[in-house]
Amino acid sequence: MNYYDSLNTLIDTIEKNLETEIDYNELAKVIGTSSYTMQRIFAFLTGITITEYIRKRRLSKAAEELRRTDKKIIDIAMKYQYDSPISFSNAFKKIYGQSPANFRKTNHEVIFFPRIEFNPDIKGRKELKYRIAEREEQIFYGKKTGLIGEYDSKAIQDLYAEAIKDGSMEFIKNNSDGNKLYYGLFVPLYKKNEYMKKGEYYILGKTPREDFVEVKLPKSKWACFRLPNHEQSDIMKLSHCIYDKWLSSSEYYWISRYPELEIYYEDYCEICIAVE
Repeated sequence: MNYYDSLNTLIDTIEKNLETEIDYNELAKVIGTSSYTMQRIFAFLTGITITEYIRKRRLSKAAEELRRTDKKIIDIAMKYQYDSPISFSNAFKKIYGQSPANFRKTNHEVIFFPRIEFNPDIKGRKELKYRIAEREEQIFYGKKTGLIGEYDSKAIQDLYAEAIKDGSMEFIKNNSDGNKLYYGLFVPLYKKNEYMKKGEYYILGKTPREDFVEVKLPKSKWACFRLPNHEQSDIMKLSHCIYDKWLSSSEYYWISRYPELEIYYEDYCEICIAVE
């Protein structure tokens, strides 16, 4: 086992014990060092303390349970090692700006801190902001590419250029309830239940037009992740982080046959995946 493998075993041990008291001396034995040295190594490699990491992972899990379940707040607090609802509420407010009870009542974004994976290029992991949206069947209208590879950015860029040139983009934005919204959608191709790494990309709105195609998305629950810009390179990075980090750390399961939906607002966008 190399050094990074042993550090990832350390993370696995933390994940398995988020619901129990964690003894740093015992934890340090996983990488064969002292508690003091372990904490210094962790902070140096990740940019945060191990105590802060554990706190954020527990609060991430707690926030998901508040959103997904009807469990009593006191039971969630005790589950994630808070000795009273008051101490849990104070810690929760520092991240979410409101009490657990108010958070449960609102559709406030969940700030999710994914589990760390160590490798030679490890950086401190940024928090992901997402919300869960329950949507009935949705109908969209717009333009599409032909069949393309999932990473064919040129074909997608060409479609956007065409939509701007022929006025489709302006029409979509001007007929979106005053919010200037438009949508991007990659619909994957499956053959005998196997994903072919190909599909069609769509630029969509909610208003039909004679030359537009119609697309229906079935009723589902969507996890929508916020990105503060429209940069395609950042969208790809966020998408990778969702599938690689969030899904492996979350209690949600991805409905893989559903398309990935992009929602473009004026100043930011959301990447949405269907979950259960």
